[in-house]
Amino acid sequence: MKHYIVVLASAMVLALTGCSAINQSEYVWVTDYEQMQLVEEANRMSALPNKLHWVNPPMKRIHRSELAQRQQQQQQPAHQPQP
Repeated sequence: MKHYIVVLASAMVLALTGCSAINQSEYVWVTDYEQMQLVEEANRMSALPNKLHWVNPPMKRIHRSELAQRQQQQQQPAHQPQP
């Protein structure tokens, strides 16, 4: 019986370490501003608009490279037309 418990515990430890080795850092969670805008617009257009307070805003999972592109676009100054 003791041998069975040791084998079972070892199997559980191996299973848990295997799950932690999965690299999930390729994706990040960001606030879904598009979804927030849709909900807020629907609230404004409704017959009885309410005050809307986001406690848990909608989130979406995106690739890290997409996040880096978005950050670069935000840092670049807006193009100003020359007269």
